[in-house]
Amino acid sequence: DFEMAELSRKTVTVLFVSIEGAIRAPIAAATMNAAKGNVFRAYSAGTNPVAEIPAATVDALKIAGIPFEGVRAAGIADFQLPEAPRLDFVFNLTEPYENCGAIPLPGAPVVVSWPVPHPVLESGSPAERGSRLAETVRMIRRRVELFVELPMDKLDGLAARLQAESIHRQIGG
Repeated sequence: DFEMAELSRKTVTVLFVSIEGAIRAPIAAATMNAAKGNVFRAYSAGTNPVAEIPAATVDALKIAGIPFEGVRAAGIADFQLPEAPRLDFVFNLTEPYENCGAIPLPGAPVVVSWPVPHPVLESGSPAERGSRLAETVRMIRRRVELFVELPMDKLDGLAARLQAESIHRQIGG
């Protein structure tokens, strides 16, 4: 069973999920890993994962000053293995919402819907693609900044999910 009181004494483990795990999820994981030292450990995954993170995603993070070390392309199945980290939160970044809560994951994580529009990189000029990526980074960064300030040790699982989802409503998408 999920025990939020544990979160005040340990690293909070988070998985960000998008369809390919190529842009939104790795941006979110890198942003959270950089946000609060060793309080949070974030991973990224795709429900239909790419083989590697695109250079444009890495470049967008570099431009934003967000370290990218330790974030890799992964599939959701990697987090269903017995040796997978015990997850406290799973953030579904897809639009329209895909029910990643139906995927059995170890640790009974709190599943949060944080849809972020996909920054289509297949069309437009390089400047337009770069602008869409920068907006995605900005949107995710703001949500993560607010989330990491929540008093984890004072929230139960439902309250944490509601607080996290209210961040999406406040910031929009």
